[in-house]
Order: sequence, then C-alpha cells, then structure tokens
Amino acid sequence: METSSDTTKAAELQPRIRELIDYIDLHRRQFCDAGASVPARLHGIKPGEGRWSVSDVVEHVSLVEQRIAALLTARVAAARERGVGPDPETSSVVDSFQNPEAVTGRTRKLVAPTPALPTGAVDAAAGMEALTRSRALMITSLHNANGVALGGLVQTHPVLGAM
Repeated sequence: METSSDTTKAAELQPRIRELIDYIDLHRRQFCDAGASVPARLHGIKPGEGRWSVSDVVEHVSLVEQRIAALLTARVAAARERGVGPDPETSSVVDSFQNPEAVTGRTRKLVAPTPALPTGAVDAAAGMEALTRSRALMITSLHNANGVALGGLVQTHPVLGAM
C-alpha cells in the first residue's frame, strides 16, 4: 500500500529518474509475464544445447541488476564527492538509449560475461526471490541518485553503447 510519504517521495524524484523506474517497471512486467507463460514444470529445463532455462534467465537478470545497482551506487557516491549537483535536464533519458532492442529483444544471442552467467543451481522460486531483491537494490540506487546530474555518469556497454 502506498503511503502519502511514498507519494511525496515519488513526486520529488527528478523526472529522468522517474522515467527510468517506470521503464524498468514496464520491462519487469513483460519479463515476468514471459516467464509465467512457460509451465512451471519446465522452468529448470534448458530448451537446447547452449541455451538457458527460465530459471537460468531469471538468475542472470538478477545478477546483472545487482551489478548495475552497485555500479550506479558507486558512481553516484563518487559524483557527490566531486560536488556534482542536481540534474537540470528533464528530457527523456530512455529516448537516448542507443540500442535498447539489444537487451529487450530476443532475436540476437548475446554472450554474458562470467560474473553474469547463471550457475544453474538456482530454481525458479529462489530466482524470483533474487530478482525481487535485485530490483529493490536497483530502485534504491535510482532513488539515491536523485539530486545528482545523471549526464556525467556514463558507462559504456559492449553491446548497448553509452548508457
């Protein structure tokens, strides 16, 4: 249940941070819907050689999200130490993504770096718990970025380009 304090906090978020949270929410719903469309008894079964099961994908996304949240937290802390102030920009940050389909689309196979590879030891229930925790870390890191200009916190991704 949302409290008036939660509503006030959300209203005070910089528009670009609010947009990122909304973008994450949209894609999280689509991701969960896709996983739910696979019968639970199949979640741990790889659909083929070199492919990931639903449980593997859930574990991977939670690992990536944890890494991004940690990176964002570190970058925001460093920016605050340098005296970086609030972001005056209110234009869409999502519209600036160079290649969002590379992540949200499933037509091109990508190779994950070792730290983001699923272990195969996480079942669907544990994966969903990890996903819930990683999402909370991500949202917290975005809320903590409020008051810092995001334009200077650029990370280059090998597939997505500048983020």
